[in-house]
Amino acid sequence: MIGDNLPNEDHVVRYVKPTSIRTNGKVDGSVFCLRWHRLDDTGLSINWLECFKDLTKAGQLAEVRRLARLVMRKRGCLAELNVGETKQHVGNELDTINFYHMPLNSDGKFEADPSHSEIMGLPPGNSDQAALIGDMIAECIKNTHPATN
Repeated sequence: MIGDNLPNEDHVVRYVKPTSIRTNGKVDGSVFCLRWHRLDDTGLSINWLECFKDLTKAGQLAEVRRLARLVMRKRGCLAELNVGETKQHVGNELDTINFYHMPLNSDGKFEADPSHSEIMGLPPGNSDQAALIGDMIAECIKNTHPATN
């Protein structure tokens, strides 16, 4: 359902552009911060893998790539997080963080994306707390997957 909390045992991915991958291969925490110049941003776009429950992990990732509404670069990646582990890790610093199912309807240009979700309850992107929380979320990355096939 639209706006429902994602289950703690489930997983999400967020696209990471190549310039946000450090030379050591780690994802920069800024990927998990709201954009400071977009005051209307209320959440970070992610994709809920278990939305495609009948598919293998490879199939889930393929669907996320296929339905993406942004250009995924070859050297970019999809950073995978476990919902519950991330909320627990960040929870001592930020008790407002949550993961919500926010599917996108088709709009003539794009197909509907039932996996689209958002991380909400994050601090403003230009704050010291945002940098701390972004780094804490990055510490929760379970795996990275190629952004393109």
